[in-house]
Amino acid sequence: MKNTAFAVILLCSVIAARAVPPSDESILKMMSALQLQNTLDQLIAQLDSGMKSGLQQWTQGKELTPLQTAQIGQLEAKMSATIKEELAFAKVKDVYLQSLRESFTQDEVNSINAFYSSPAGKAMIEKLPVATRKAQDLLQARMGPMIMKIKTMQQDFIKEQFQEK
Repeated sequence: MKNTAFAVILLCSVIAARAVPPSDESILKMMSALQLQNTLDQLIAQLDSGMKSGLQQWTQGKELTPLQTAQIGQLEAKMSATIKEELAFAKVKDVYLQSLRESFTQDEVNSINAFYSSPAGKAMIEKLPVATRKAQDLLQARMGPMIMKIKTMQQDFIKEQFQEK
């Protein structure tokens, strides 16, 4: 009986130990290994570029006065600064800490950190973005013919449904 109770207590303590939330230090190490700050910087650059492109499209074909051009430039600068300020790593670090703390156990974070500290993990971080870009390029090449097939299907459907009646 004592052995059974001891085994149950030991099992419960092992399960509880495995479910320990990760420390902020270990999460910060994981975020560093995953190059989360670089990813965030890339997101900021994409948002900034998209915002500038949107402003250019909005003003395209419009005759702007020098004052309007200057005001748009000021707006662009303010919007860009806001994006960079609001999404700065220092400002959103706590969001990532909380979400990762609530999503992973200490054991999982330790394993992730061990992997990304290994040569294979470092290669993954370095090469995965390149491989992803290559895959996107290859998929994009397939998209053209697929879009043409879909357009043909739509046109055929419209002809069948609306022109033959």
